[in-house]
Amino acid sequence: MRKKILITILLSIFFLSQAEAQIGDIKRVFGMTPLTQLPYKGVMGETLIEPYASIYFPYKTWGNKLDMSYWIDYGLTISVPLAEDGDCSIFRRFVPSNGQYLIGVIDLGIMDYIRKYLITATLDGEFIDCLEVSVLGSTNTGVGALIKQWKIDADMVVTVYQVKPTSTTPIRFEDTSPQTKMNAQRIDTRYQIDETGHIKKIKEIKYQPQDYMVLDFTENRNIWDGKEQPLVP
Repeated sequence: MRKKILITILLSIFFLSQAEAQIGDIKRVFGMTPLTQLPYKGVMGETLIEPYASIYFPYKTWGNKLDMSYWIDYGLTISVPLAEDGDCSIFRRFVPSNGQYLIGVIDLGIMDYIRKYLITATLDGEFIDCLEVSVLGSTNTGVGALIKQWKIDADMVVTVYQVKPTSTTPIRFEDTSPQTKMNAQRIDTRYQIDETGHIKKIKEIKYQPQDYMVLDFTENRNIWDGKEQPLVP
């Protein structure tokens, strides 16, 4: 009986030390990531060339806290699990202006299907919160269409801009070209990151649906530059 108890204790110590080492890896990776000054805008042109200095992110440390899949349709309704050869890297971090926590951006996906998370963690590398802020998909001509973009202000307010198709039938990126027309609705959602690193939704603005061309989500065109009319509350 004493032998079994001793083995149990030793195994517990081993697994605890392994967990602490993994959390330490998160902290180390944040420290190696290039620092970006606030405010920041996830503009189309820069999104196409990111990550410029990515570092593998040990996401498995956080278990199932992140949805490890990428979107293949404009409405963000069809996802594909990230394969072992997929990318999950952190390439940007910020210094929060309202508290002591880690905050950075994870790039997740494969080839030209990219999903970005804004993530927060404690100074020791323990998960706090995350928010999907960017989605890029590839059309049948290989052109990237950015259907979701974002900004973060110096006061830690994050605004996510999305154009969501009104069609109930999923429209896959690969089934469209830059000339494809699509009726969709722009949605701006604002979040506040509090002093503890938690992300809270504070406002949503919906606009009148209208016809777009996929071309509107390519090259250097940003969603927030659109002239859509807000819906009356």
